[in-house]
Amino acid sequence: MVVPSGVRLLKCVYLKYLAYILLIWVLTSLFIFGSDHSFIHKVLKSDVSNRQVCIHPRLQVNDPIMMKHFRKYPPIVCKGEDNWVYVYNGTLLFSQAALTKHVSFSCTYEPLIREGDYNYTWGEAINVTSGFQVPTDFFQINCTSLAGKRYEGILAAAAYTPQRAMKEAPPLKEGFEGLGVAILGFDSMSRMSWLRRLAKTREYFYHKLGAIELEGHNIVGDGTTAVLFPMLTGKFEWELPEARMNFPNASQLDDFPFIWHDFRKAGYLTSWSNANPKSAPFHWRMLGFDQQPTDFYTRPFYQAFEDIYPIRKRNCSGSVSFSRLWLNYFRDIFYMYKRQRKFLFHFLIEMTHDNNNLITKMDHEIKELVQTLYEGGYLNNTLLILMGDHGARYENVRFTIPGKLEERLPYFSFLFPKWFEEKYPEAIQNLRDNTKKLTTPFDIHETLKDFLKFGGTGEARVSDRGISLFKKIPLGRSCQHAGIAPHWCACLEWKKVPMTDPAAKGALRFTLKTINNYTAAYRDVCALLSVEKVTDATKMETRPEVVKFSEADSLGGFYKVVFNETNTNDIAMYQLTFYTTPGHGHFEVTVTHDIKHKTYRVSEKEISRINKYGNDPTCILKKNRQIRQYCYCISNLDS
Repeated sequence: MVVPSGVRLLKCVYLKYLAYILLIWVLTSLFIFGSDHSFIHKVLKSDVSNRQVCIHPRLQVNDPIMMKHFRKYPPIVCKGEDNWVYVYNGTLLFSQAALTKHVSFSCTYEPLIREGDYNYTWGEAINVTSGFQVPTDFFQINCTSLAGKRYEGILAAAAYTPQRAMKEAPPLKEGFEGLGVAILGFDSMSRMSWLRRLAKTREYFYHKLGAIELEGHNIVGDGTTAVLFPMLTGKFEWELPEARMNFPNASQLDDFPFIWHDFRKAGYLTSWSNANPKSAPFHWRMLGFDQQPTDFYTRPFYQAFEDIYPIRKRNCSGSVSFSRLWLNYFRDIFYMYKRQRKFLFHFLIEMTHDNNNLITKMDHEIKELVQTLYEGGYLNNTLLILMGDHGARYENVRFTIPGKLEERLPYFSFLFPKWFEEKYPEAIQNLRDNTKKLTTPFDIHETLKDFLKFGGTGEARVSDRGISLFKKIPLGRSCQHAGIAPHWCACLEWKKVPMTDPAAKGALRFTLKTINNYTAAYRDVCALLSVEKVTDATKMETRPEVVKFSEADSLGGFYKVVFNETNTNDIAMYQLTFYTTPGHGHFEVTVTHDIKHKTYRVSEKEISRINKYGNDPTCILKKNRQIRQYCYCISNLDS
C-alpha cells in the first residue's frame, strides 16, 4: 500500500515531537537530580521488560550445611625412589640422582599403540640413552642397572612430530586472529565448591590475573554428558545420532558435530583428554570413538595406567603424583607447540566425582600450572578456561537444598590475554555484563564458534537457545528460553507479597536495623531512621520442581525423574523497596531468609539507595564517606 506524502510528513513531525519531549524529560531529570541517576534508573527499572527475569540464589561459601562435608587434605607425596627417567621438552632424560646412585644403567623404550578405543598394544622395544627425542606421546620404559636393580614405568609427554608442527598457520581474521582455547575441566565442581576447595588457584586466577567468572551458569540436564554435548556440539543428546551401548542402530561418535572438528579444519591442534577410561563421558554409556578424535588423545595411556597400577597405588606414577602427571601433559603441549593455535579440552574425574574434598590435594598444583603458563607467555595467544561440569551429585550433599542448587550452578571462568580485552572491548564488556545473567553450556558452544567466525556483539534474541557471551543476553531471558527443564532451573521463582507477611516484616525490620547499625557510631550527627512507607515487596524462592527433585535415572533423566513431595524450601529471598524517615530516603534491598533457622542476612552490597541524597549526609562526609547513603544529618531537621 502506498502511503500519501502528507501522511508521511505528519508521521515525521510526530516522531520528532516525541523525540524532543523525551530529550526535555531527560535533561530536566538531570537538572533536578544532578549526577545521581538513580531516579531515572528506578523509573526504567519499574518497567517489567527491563527487569532481569532470572535471579539466582545467593549461595554462601561458608554455608553450615555444606561445610559439614568439607575437608582439606595435604598435597599428595609419592614415596620411594625418584623416577630414573623423565621427559622435558620432548626429550627423554636420565635423572642425575639415579645416575649417581646406580652408576650405570641401560633402558629400553616401547611405544604405546592405540587399537581403537578399547584396546592397545606395545610397539617394538628399542635401546635408548639420555637425550633421546621421544617420537610418541605415550611409552613404557624398562631400565636395568649393572647391579641388577630395575626401574619400570609408563610416561606421557607431548612428542614433537612434523605432522603437528605443520599446523602453524597465519592469523584467522574471521575469528579473533586464531586465538587459542585451552580448557581444564573438573567433574562435579560447583561454583561454591570451587571457592571453598581451590582457594589458592582462585586467588591467583581471579584476583591476581583478573579472570572473568560466570555467576549464573546453569546446567541443562543431569550429569556430565548433558553438559558436554550441548557445550561441544550445540545439541542435546537426544538430538544426536544414537550412540548408547546396547541400543539398536547405535554407532560410535566419530561423526558427531564436535566443535574440535571445526577447530581442526581451521588449523588448530586439538586435544581431548580424560583420565578415567571406564567413567569417561563418551564411554560410560556411549560407544566411544573408532578413529582418534583429536591430535592429542590420552585414553590409551590411562587404559595402560590402570592395567599396570593396582587401585591402591594409582595416586602416583612412581615419584610423580597422578594429578601432576595429568596436568603436566596439558603443560607439555604448550611447551612443544608454542606457536601453533590450539583447542585443548582436558577433563578430570578422579579427584572430584565421588568426593570434592580430594581436589584440595591439587590446589597448589593447578595454581602452579596456571602460573607457569602465564609467566612463560604461553597464554599470550590462548584463552584459558577453568570449569566444572555440574555440582556434587552424591547423596548426602545432593539431598540438601543448598546441594540441589549447587549441583545446578557449576564453576566457569575465562582468562583472556590483555591484548584481546583491549582490541575487543565491547565483546569483553558484554561478557562481563553477562556474568550475572542466566548462561548455559549452549551459550559456551556459541561463544566457541565465535573463535572461528566472530558473529559480532549487540543484543541477542531472547528466543535463541544458545547465545554467544560476546553478545548482550536479554534481561528477559528465562529457563524456558534457554532450554532448561524446570527441575534443573536454579532461577528463583518470584511472587508479590503483602507486608502483612510475617517473614517480609521480619526482613524489613532486619534491614532497618542493619542500616541504623552502619550509622550507630555517629548517632550524635546521624538520625535514627524508621520506615516511612513500603512501595514494593517481592518474595523469591527456589522453584518447587527443584526443591522436590530427588534423582534422575542413570541414563541422564531420559525416562525417569523422581520427586519427593515432602521436601520444602529452607531459603527464601525478599526484595523490598521502601522510604525512610526523616529524610525520605528511598532504598531497595535483597534479604535472605533462612526459614529453617529463622534468621536473616543482608550484605552492604545488597542495599541500594535509589534516590538522590543531596545534602542529607554533609555532616558525615569528612568522617566516613562510606555510610553517606544511610546518614540523614540531625542538623537538617532544624533547617
